[in-house]
Order: sequence, then C-alpha cells, then structure tokens
Amino acid sequence: MIKMDKLIESISKFLKEKFDVMKGDIIERISSIISRLITFFILFLILMFLIGFLSIAAANLINDFAQISYIGYLAVGGFYLLIFVGLYRYSKTGKLKERIESEFLKGLK
Repeated sequence: MIKMDKLIESISKFLKEKFDVMKGDIIERISSIISRLITFFILFLILMFLIGFLSIAAANLINDFAQISYIGYLAVGGFYLLIFVGLYRYSKTGKLKERIESEFLKGLK
C-alpha cells in the first residue's frame, strides 16, 4: 500500500509540474500574440492618419494646379476606388485570403 501511495503521489506531482510548465508556455504565447496585435493596431492607426493627411494634401495640391475646388478630391477618390476594385478582384481569386493566412501563420511562429 505504501508503494502505491508513493506512486500516486509521484504521478500527481509529475502531472502538476507538467501542467505548470504548459500553463507558463500558454501564458507566454498569449502575451506575445496580444503585444503583437497592440503594436500592429498602433502602427495601423498611425498609417491611417498618415494616408488621410497625405490624401487631403494631394487633393488640395491638385485643386491648386487645376484651379477647380473639387477636382483634386475626385482624383484622389478615384485613385482609392481603383485600389478598391483591384483588391476586390484579387480577393475573388482567393489569393488574397491565402496570402493573409500565410503571413498570419508566419507571424505566429
């Protein structure tokens, strides 16, 4: 009986240690993923502000050259429409989804 108690105790101690190690690894991976997401979000937000201000500046510059107060905004809007249509067609092929998934998996490794 005493040997059986020691065996059960050692097995439970081993399992507890394994669980603690796995728990630490999981917490480390989750914190790494969360920090990457926060960093990505901050960089994405700054990039959106940059694109917005540069778009307004480009539209105003085109307005000054054309001497028409709205043509620059139409040109910049048309540019973004072309980008949207191109990305939409690219996404319909399924290649965009594959590319995003592969980049996401690279980031997790």
